[in-house]
Amino acid sequence: MNDEKPLLKAPHWGANVTTYLFLGGIMGGLGLIQLLCDPRDESMRKLRRTTRIASFLLAAVNPPILISHLGRPERFLHMMRIVKLKSPMSVGVWGLVLYSGAAGANMVRELAQSGVLPSWMRHFAPHALTFAQAVLGAFTAGYTGVLLSATAVPLWAAGKRHIPAASISSGAASACALASLLSVIEGNHEACVKTERLEMVASAVEFAILMDFRRVSGDYGKPMFEGPRAEKFRTVTLIGGIAVPIALNLLGQILPLPKPVDAARTVVASVLTLLGGYVLRETFIESGKASAAVRQTAISQPT
Repeated sequence: MNDEKPLLKAPHWGANVTTYLFLGGIMGGLGLIQLLCDPRDESMRKLRRTTRIASFLLAAVNPPILISHLGRPERFLHMMRIVKLKSPMSVGVWGLVLYSGAAGANMVRELAQSGVLPSWMRHFAPHALTFAQAVLGAFTAGYTGVLLSATAVPLWAAGKRHIPAASISSGAASACALASLLSVIEGNHEACVKTERLEMVASAVEFAILMDFRRVSGDYGKPMFEGPRAEKFRTVTLIGGIAVPIALNLLGQILPLPKPVDAARTVVASVLTLLGGYVLRETFIESGKASAAVRQTAISQPT
């Protein structure tokens, strides 16, 4: 029957958009981490080098992922002809491009300081670009949430404050998890201790934001917090991606574990955090689609 048809057309977003949002949050968080690295500390210098290289690689990968969603490369270029301040997509693309430029320049500086590239190439990136990348990183991590919430999809519109905030905190937690994982591979245990502390704080903030969203979202949030998708979200993100990693990281902070055991603990906690962060974005997208199909919430749009 015609009156049973959804009032809103759900977006046709798949795994490429989920991956784009997920990696955008991580690379934004990495920009913040490298700002906090004290160059006077050897372990922090190693961490800064690792995060700068990782953030540039993610910034290089993300545009092709976005283009795969757009369908044709020229669509990406058309989005850059002008800056539309009222368009989250337009502003976000420019933010991604500027972040990529800062990340690339900072990576060149890092490699020049490390002796991999000629020393004169460090002048490609003045010190101010470290702060610029961090600011652009915070913007990029938050923009991935704003992109969703600036729509008529009921669940996303209801989360116009919570979804961007959760995206930033989740991006920071996932970036810390990736930094810890890479530090374990490098044998940089001292850096792991500090990134895991940051990860616990970011994860706790993420959890608090999501629980508050559940409290205030009412019927708009039901597709996310009730039903089959809620079960996966609860198991993989809330428990497996937040609660368990916090417990594992706390264990590593208070108990002197043997190095192989401690390394395994960090790897497990990091992988779980990253998986939980991905499923969070997947849940935002899929539960948003489901909310668009509910006539009642589509009619009574959130304020």
